[in-house]
Amino acid sequence: MENCENSSDMKVTYDPGWNDPPSFAYNSSQQTTPNRPRNFLNKRVAFPLSGNSTTAITAPSFNLPPMPTTLLPPMQNTSLEAKSQEDIEIDSASLLKEVNNILVGLLESSHELGAKAESIKKKIGIMEEMWSSGKLNKQIQIQMKDLACALRDHNPGKADDIHKALMVDHVSCISTWMPGVKQLIYHCIARSELLAIDKE
Repeated sequence: MENCENSSDMKVTYDPGWNDPPSFAYNSSQQTTPNRPRNFLNKRVAFPLSGNSTTAITAPSFNLPPMPTTLLPPMQNTSLEAKSQEDIEIDSASLLKEVNNILVGLLESSHELGAKAESIKKKIGIMEEMWSSGKLNKQIQIQMKDLACALRDHNPGKADDIHKALMVDHVSCISTWMPGVKQLIYHCIARSELLAIDKE
């Protein structure tokens, strides 16, 4: 028991750990209030009510050019163009024959395609079946003619633009066979780029 009582009276000294709180030396004789008054940040600054300020604020003058009086031309309405294309009387069978001849002719002249040529030919066959059965509207038929003519005239960039427009407007009708036409377009683009490099 004596050991216990003695141990409670003894002051234990040890090195403080990294998470032990710091020991503050508190002296009650020190002054608790600072010498200078605190700045209170919750006070409001009064807005000057009198209008006699020393600096007069003047509105800056801008020299703006006059507004143009000419009107812009009206934007073309694509839906009206689509309706006008639907109203055009076309010979669907002759258009199909022309488009098919151009695409198959390009395919047969492209020996670099190798095994891809057969799958592209199948896709063109699917297009031909859908065209013959009336599943492709006049707008698609006219745009496919323009696409084929652009490829024939060595303008694959225009053909690619037509292909993208068709994919945006009629994806549900053409998604089964258009990938084959797209491969043919990209092959023509690559071939034209190679020819341009060879000319340089």
